Amino acid sequence: MKVFISDDQEPQRLWLNDVITKQLDDLNFDYELAPAWQPADVLAAVKASRGPNLYFLDIVLQREINGIQLASKIRDYDPDGFIVYVTVRDDMMPATLDAMTTPTGFISKANMFDVVHFAPQVRQVLEVIKKRLNCLQREMEPTLTIQSGALLLTLKLKDIVYCEKVHGLRTTRIITTDQAYVVHKNLNTIKAQLTNGRFFNEFQSYALNLSMVVSVDFNKGVIRMINGDRLTFSRGTIKKLRAYYQAQE
Repeated sequence: MKVFISDDQEPQRLWLNDVITKQLDDLNFDYELAPAWQPADVLAAVKASRGPNLYFLDIVLQREINGIQLASKIRDYDPDGFIVYVTVRDDMMPATLDAMTTPTGFISKANMFDVVHFAPQVRQVLEVIKKRLNCLQREMEPTLTIQSGALLLTLKLKDIVYCEKVHGLRTTRIITTDQAYVVHKNLNTIKAQLTNGRFFNEFQSYALNLSMVVSVDFNKGVIRMINGDRLTFSRGTIKKLRAYYQAQE
């Protein structure tokens, strides 16, 4: 996540840099402080980066556009970013809502250069952002989604132990860490969603979550999974897994 601090008054901008980064560090944010602060430079950097980013904007930004207009343009490229207005113009708060910039917070400049009173305002906003980031990250966790008849199944990939073709039927068993599901989908259709590097899809009748593999006996063709299941393969089949592991070395 990039952090932008846009204020045209250099002493204020440098002071904000120090106070804000101190709070970011204290709250263990994973961030990079962007050097850009002028509107055109901020927008160029936003276009080239992946959000969500964090923006501290002075509303009365005396450049080609003000802070509200800059926020509106940021929204075109980073709709999930966190915009915080830092301003002496509390009377302009309604304008930020009319512009539909969806601010996360407002920090008054009344306490500028007074760390004791200013820093807690920054921290309060950052704590809210931290919670929302955690929610976003959970929502972005990769999943397997299957429509099987009236059943709509969404499973986190990290919870799937393995998937197994049910022979003779266009059906697959999906084994998770706490439950087993039988879905009317062929295994190859499911494998198409298991492409994030966590799964080994080279077996004809199985897709294995490699992080759930406890041990492999290549001589006996036995793979033991974290849930206690023992999967048996012929030597010709299991050599595909041996080749995969050797390629990773």
